[in-house]
Amino acid sequence: MCQISRYISILLYVAMTTCLWYGIPTPSIAADNATRSNTCMKCHKRNGQLLGIHANPGLAIQCQDCHGEKGNHPKKGSPINTFGADSQMPVDVQVAICLTCHDHQALAEVEWTHNVHATKLACAQCHQLHPESDPMLTLDSKQHSQLCVTCHRVNQ
Repeated sequence: MCQISRYISILLYVAMTTCLWYGIPTPSIAADNATRSNTCMKCHKRNGQLLGIHANPGLAIQCQDCHGEKGNHPKKGSPINTFGADSQMPVDVQVAICLTCHDHQALAEVEWTHNVHATKLACAQCHQLHPESDPMLTLDSKQHSQLCVTCHRVNQ
């Protein structure tokens, strides 16, 4: 009986992960997430849509989970967290925020470059976090190598 229970638990976990990965929201989580992030979306929806996996209501991610509390935002000097090459936040802080949800070991198993760059580059320097799809996820091996060359130029 214990083996059957374990098997069912694994199947439920796989089913739930698959639903979240493909953007199938869970209604109760989606409603709660929408309510909690409404303050941010009042303005930011005007500046473009929040799309993609990080905007999936089924994940129940709030804007504050990554960007921090609103504080005095949008006033000058706001401590809101920003990501990418132009961010004032240190790379290790940006990566640490991403790793609160993303598993470092799992990322390394999917793509070895995650280990190599984890302390040198913020995730948002390669990945686009809010568009409908992250172009990094659709690159073939040749395109991936060409992208690496944009930073790793061979001295001639």
